[in-house]
Amino acid sequence: MSARAIGDVLVLGAGRGLQMIAGIVTLRVATGIMPPETLGYVAQVTAIVALLCSTLVGPVNTYIGRGLLGWIGAGVARRNLLRFSAFVAIAAGASGLLVFFARSFAAIVAGLSATSLGLLTLLYVLGYSLYIASTAALNLLGHRLAYVGFGNLALWGGLGLALFLHALVPGPEAWLFGLYLGYVIAASAFLRVLKHSREGGRRGGDCLPLTVPAVFAFAWPQVLTSLLWWTQSQSYRFILGELGGPALVGLLVAGYTVCSGTMQAFEALFHEIYGPKLYRSLADQGQDGLAKTWNEYASAYLPAVVLFGAFLVGMGPMLARVLLAEEYHGIISLLFLPALTEMLRASSSALSTMGVAKLDMRIVVLPVSVGAILSPLLVYALGSVDSLLGTALGMFFAYLGVFLVVIPISRRTLPISWPVERILVAALVGIPMIVLGQVLPMAVDMTLAPALFALALGILYLLGAQYVLARPWLGQTVFDKGGK
Repeated sequence: MSARAIGDVLVLGAGRGLQMIAGIVTLRVATGIMPPETLGYVAQVTAIVALLCSTLVGPVNTYIGRGLLGWIGAGVARRNLLRFSAFVAIAAGASGLLVFFARSFAAIVAGLSATSLGLLTLLYVLGYSLYIASTAALNLLGHRLAYVGFGNLALWGGLGLALFLHALVPGPEAWLFGLYLGYVIAASAFLRVLKHSREGGRRGGDCLPLTVPAVFAFAWPQVLTSLLWWTQSQSYRFILGELGGPALVGLLVAGYTVCSGTMQAFEALFHEIYGPKLYRSLADQGQDGLAKTWNEYASAYLPAVVLFGAFLVGMGPMLARVLLAEEYHGIISLLFLPALTEMLRASSSALSTMGVAKLDMRIVVLPVSVGAILSPLLVYALGSVDSLLGTALGMFFAYLGVFLVVIPISRRTLPISWPVERILVAALVGIPMIVLGQVLPMAVDMTLAPALFALALGILYLLGAQYVLARPWLGQTVFDKGGK
């Protein structure tokens, strides 16, 4: 492994670590200054803006990332990026108006006005979309320090603004305005991407076309799957709100975020390290080449996810004691369910990578359709019996159903093989963390200090185990050339 590759891993790891700390601090501060009911309203707003952003802009954003390197080489990147930014601005304005009128005629998110909800939506769709597109491009181009810097600017800047505005006008609106302004500020990275998009020595040539038919053909399955995915993953916030009220929504979302936030940060770090290798390997590949590339990716990704899932199952209660204010500790006993659910979700996402590789996202429609049907039905049925436990169980069984559907679909799509042996090894390696998480609370009173000590032991073990599992592929990962 070259010194440059090691340096890139350290930069990306440090940057993602700072982002994880920002997420940790944000969650801890939010649960400290807002009661569960207010946090419940924040969670519902977050679900609404995420739905609009993921359906209107998300698929196009993925297409931009898939075609960027080819456009730079063909000399058309700057033009295509400007067209994309115009599309984002239109989508943001339309989203804000849609939510404004919807709130004016329906009691969605009762804790916020129609004007506030509309403005928050516009701000999020505009800022977050450009921020995600820009930082992904910087990483793809090899500008690691800029990528890390803008990523942390969004989170830390947003947190600072949220605290300032909430101190002036306490309430969910001020908190969310601050967080979303952080994305708008970090979206200035788009200007840097435009500057580097001028690189490339030729005009024309083979590259992905940025035309309405081409983008629509790529995007429509993702639009459909985003709608279905939202139903699967976010609808519980509104079902539980009806069954138990916004306070229970805030309590469960806080606990779920302990697991989902850390798992998503881990996934992001993995793909930051492995992504450039994956995209280079996809270039000019036939069916057998795509299968080989996916097998290599799955052999690296899935064991890492299983091991991290074991960490969350064992260390989740300790994480919650550190990350959540005492008012939210009632959810700790249920955290093993969100941990297992997140492990299933992250494992199932490997099918999306296969869809991007084949430029055919239709393969993910059936799994998310299953999840979109199972999740609200199970959450409502089981949540009607016990609001918190039933909702958590409903989510777990829904994601289990999705994962069981993903396996045969992946095998029909490409001649691939799942790395069963490496997954089992990862599960066995993860058992000590689960045992540690169960035994320590029986031996000592789990106050903040013992929880931090247990977390330190768990993290050290996790890092060592992940490194051992990653050695077969980490040394082969060659990072793209580019300035830092």
